[in-house]
Amino acid sequence: MSDIRLSRTHSLSSEEREVVMSALVEYLVETLNATVKRSTDRVTFKGKGYGGHVTLDAGTVEGSVRLGGMMKPLKGVISREIGKVLDQYLGAP
Repeated sequence: MSDIRLSRTHSLSSEEREVVMSALVEYLVETLNATVKRSTDRVTFKGKGYGGHVTLDAGTVEGSVRLGGMMKPLKGVISREIGKVLDQYLGAP
């Protein structure tokens, strides 16, 4: 079971979704040093102490993150940060 699950609605076009997914992959690889697999609307990632996936389709984004033992105490902080970034990329108020 996932430690963190997030879901949002959005009104991004297919071109905007592509930009967001590309930015996510770049962030995961460059900043978090994660191993990433990507299909058109899904990114699966794994890094030291975490792993998960994000699915971005026409209208919704859903994601889940599994945290390793050392990361579990930071669950609240990590969840809030993911939520803020999602809102920023999806244009939420």
